Amino acid sequence: MFKFLRKYSVWILGVGGTLLLIAFLAPNVIQQLAQQAGYAGTTQATVGDGETVGFEDWQQIVLESQVIDQIYDQIPGVGELESPSHWFLLTREADLAGLTPSTDAVGIDAQNLLAIASQSGVSPRVVIDAIAHLQGVQRLVQLYQTAGRFSDRRLNHAADNLFTSVAIESVIIPAKPEDNGSFSEDAIHTQFEQWADTPNGEGDYGFGYQLPDRFKVEWLTIPRDSIREAAKASDDFSTKEQRKFWRRNENDPRFPAIEAGAAIPSEVSEAYLDELEGNTRDQIARFANERLRSPRRGLETINGFLVLPEEWDAKQFSFEALGEALQSEYSIALPAYGASAEYQHVADAANMDVLGGIFVTNLGDTPKRFDELVRAAKEFGGDGILGIQASVASPVLETSENDLVIFRLTEASPASRAQSVDEVRDAVEYDLGRIARWETLQAEADMIEAEAKQNGLLAVSQSQDSIVNQAQPITRVETGVPALLDAATRRQLMSQTLLSRIGTGARIDEMGSNINGLSLSDPSVVDAIHNAAEQLSEDVLLSELPVENRTIVIPSEDNMSLVVVRLSGITPASQELATGLSGGDTNLLQTLLTFDELGGAEEVTQVFSFDALAQRHQFKRGNTEVDNEETGS
Repeated sequence: MFKFLRKYSVWILGVGGTLLLIAFLAPNVIQQLAQQAGYAGTTQATVGDGETVGFEDWQQIVLESQVIDQIYDQIPGVGELESPSHWFLLTREADLAGLTPSTDAVGIDAQNLLAIASQSGVSPRVVIDAIAHLQGVQRLVQLYQTAGRFSDRRLNHAADNLFTSVAIESVIIPAKPEDNGSFSEDAIHTQFEQWADTPNGEGDYGFGYQLPDRFKVEWLTIPRDSIREAAKASDDFSTKEQRKFWRRNENDPRFPAIEAGAAIPSEVSEAYLDELEGNTRDQIARFANERLRSPRRGLETINGFLVLPEEWDAKQFSFEALGEALQSEYSIALPAYGASAEYQHVADAANMDVLGGIFVTNLGDTPKRFDELVRAAKEFGGDGILGIQASVASPVLETSENDLVIFRLTEASPASRAQSVDEVRDAVEYDLGRIARWETLQAEADMIEAEAKQNGLLAVSQSQDSIVNQAQPITRVETGVPALLDAATRRQLMSQTLLSRIGTGARIDEMGSNINGLSLSDPSVVDAIHNAAEQLSEDVLLSELPVENRTIVIPSEDNMSLVVVRLSGITPASQELATGLSGGDTNLLQTLLTFDELGGAEEVTQVFSFDALAQRHQFKRGNTEVDNEETGS
């Protein structure tokens, strides 16, 4: 025995050492193999009438879902893939419908195949299986979305109904508050409480009293002219230094040849001054940044934002002191200091005096507007990349005009409920005035219509302190595609626009034209215009009717406004358009009708949610001892 061991000792040590090395370097692999051996033969899920899914099949599902996560953030028509269980149910439904193609029919080039496999951490074979299943799921969704079967007559009627255009002129009479007297405190508080947590403009009729993101700010500006004058007055702009610059750049095609005793050309002086100005600007920026950074040394930073100590207000460097230091150090005019005593709305930051119009060129690759910098503040949900936060000075900013600007948010108040009605009292009373005026305005509708028929839209606009809006075409489905384009191009653009809107969840009744002068779109007004035009044009052209016969007043409840309309003409949708939009690859009319009947894109997506699929397929996750599947997806 010992003789055998001595004879084969090298071989034994080699094999044994290799096994020990594998065990040492790959314990996770061994553990995983052991776990898989333990899971083999287990039931991972049950579905349908007692059908079970084993461990090997479930592992395939998990790997395929990893591939899909690499390809799509959201599967069109399905939404986000929630889990491997979700993917299993989608593929099962596609398989049962016979929609999944064979793997041989999957077309993918080798380079993309290997790239997806590498990114997903799976084999190319799994990628091909996943793509085959994905194509089956896509066919399933498309089949559901276009399942509606519509007769030619229905499609022609739909095209005529949705794309017929009615030309109108209009006057909008909004419910502006009048001298309605004071409102009771009870009425004011009731109105306030109902909409106190709603952002302005997002409630009914535009009500909403939530205070928006607001800020107060101070700033320091150093204009380019001031920097240039300082550079020009410095010793560095002496004749001697200008001549040195000329000699250093004697090959510059902008400059004439150097001649002994020749005066310095103006183009040389200006070019040198440009360089000196740039150097001075850089020096000023470094000096200011150093002064502003000095109090921050040693402070902790979390997610790009400073953790400020309690004594920070007293510790930080004041802008007034910084301006005086810059004036003394660089002999420039005293930098201009400014501050906003009142809160400014973040949404209106671009309209502020001095700061609102600046474009900053030294923060990143692209110029940034002032309102972008404010929105990046910590208090307004910023990501910390720019480091903007309340009570901390910005870096020295260089603008597109070569000015230097520094600002500091002295206060930053995120959107919140007003602490009391007094903070928004004016807005509440204004809206109560609108409500009161809307009640009286509706009672005056017949009188206003009579005036419009007798004296015309201009007279109504003058008596109601309004204007006659520019003539416009009104359709129940607005695409924004110009009618002057050729038919094929127009149909293509219409299809692209409408399919995009469907994808964002819009319904047909939300796609109508916006009436000039109305703040909110109102499908009921669009329908009323079309109904009136269709009734009037049954026997005669609209343009041949007397003006008073085609003048109507329509209340827009959503806008608290009366819409005075004069109908000018009607252009039915062509048969060619109906045919073009109901054939080919898009089947746009069928898609519009189907999505509308199914409840819009959101309802279509809901059909393929995990919960809906699990209920349809009687799905239950089988083995409670396996690890949470989400960790493997």
